[in-house]
Amino acid sequence: MLPNKSTLLLVLCTFCTGPLYRPADGTLSGPSAHNRISRERGNILKNLTGTQEYENHIVTSRLDASEPVRMMYRGIREVYNRLLGPTGMRDEGVSLQARVPPTVPFPCDVRGFRSARPPTSVHQLRPGDFDVVAALGDSLTSATGANSRVFWELLIDNRGLSWCIGGQGTWRTHLTLPNILKEFNPRLFGYSFADSYNVHLPSQFNVAEIIATTSDMPYNAASLVERMKSDPRVNWHNHWKLLTIMIGGNDFCSDVCYQTNATEWINRDQEKYLLTTLHYLKKTMPRTLVNLVPSPLINLSFSIDKVQAPLTCQFVRPIECSCLYGPKYSANRNLYRLLERRFVKIMERVSHRPEFHSDDFSVVYQPFYRDASIFYRRDGKPDLSVMAIDCVHLSQKGHAVSANGLWNNMLEPTRHKTTVLRELFDDFKCPTPQHPYIRTYYNS
Repeated sequence: MLPNKSTLLLVLCTFCTGPLYRPADGTLSGPSAHNRISRERGNILKNLTGTQEYENHIVTSRLDASEPVRMMYRGIREVYNRLLGPTGMRDEGVSLQARVPPTVPFPCDVRGFRSARPPTSVHQLRPGDFDVVAALGDSLTSATGANSRVFWELLIDNRGLSWCIGGQGTWRTHLTLPNILKEFNPRLFGYSFADSYNVHLPSQFNVAEIIATTSDMPYNAASLVERMKSDPRVNWHNHWKLLTIMIGGNDFCSDVCYQTNATEWINRDQEKYLLTTLHYLKKTMPRTLVNLVPSPLINLSFSIDKVQAPLTCQFVRPIECSCLYGPKYSANRNLYRLLERRFVKIMERVSHRPEFHSDDFSVVYQPFYRDASIFYRRDGKPDLSVMAIDCVHLSQKGHAVSANGLWNNMLEPTRHKTTVLRELFDDFKCPTPQHPYIRTYYNS
């Protein structure tokens, strides 16, 4: 949800954090081969004022692959973060969920929904059987700007509030998937618990990166596996792991318009990188259930276009989402939306591939974001409280609404899953003795 990487690295370097370079797996051929680069080759000085093409078609700055420069940007962002201070602990504002009083019980009966012994099949998992949670994605998963009140606070990742991997507070204050699962298994771990960047300890197993696209997922998946394996708490072959992957927003918001002939190949490459990621996880990550979630970014953006967006949104969106709102590229926004809709179908189709389903591993497409839009109040006026101040990222309330949607999808059978966002706690599913398991394609 940010400008293309060349512009970002040279102008907005404080947005940079961990390793953002992309894996290169192509081969050189043809007359333009001399202008293509990989992580091992390319001229940094030459690329300070221009771009080169990676061997996998991705046009980006060679600065991405420079460890010294990357460390410099990481340091700048660290200083900025400390000067600005934490924002995730705020407890007042229209964009925060309404706090649930202590007198109100958790909506579900949690008794009996952790197995006496760890199940041997992913298709027999109860909510309390998950020991570890993790996430891959972009700034919507790192909860960038979730508690922002002014636009410069959009630089802060409120990871403890993230819909699928945040664990700050409890479900009463911050409804997140981990805070729901902690009611069934208080020993759950891996969730982010405070404002942090990818390289900070509180991020734990949330390796989401701002600006990330589908092509970043193979590298980020390998980083996640390395991080989890190095954590002594993780019993790699016995603990059940819940991994949520939500990606694709940046592909069309701030990337497709900068790539050479991208409209001709982007869906093909997205499927390739998604398959590469899932095959790697299937091979290396035992006892894992993967939630595969489409990004709501394009849908939410188009729904906001139907109302009068605040001035802050009109100012920031052309910067953060230049392919849709930048004057140079926005004429093709309907084409980009069409390509995004195709990617959503690709995600669903990939999730059904038989090689991603066994007793030890399964992928489930969770479509609650598929037809997402902003809310309207009873008086018919739009309610933008689910959005952060930039109308691109989600607010803390938006993350809570998303957690509610993902949780419901996990308990809904295939072909009967909710595809829209609903008001917080308007519908909150619970496991039952008749249907105690998290739904997969094999137990629906």
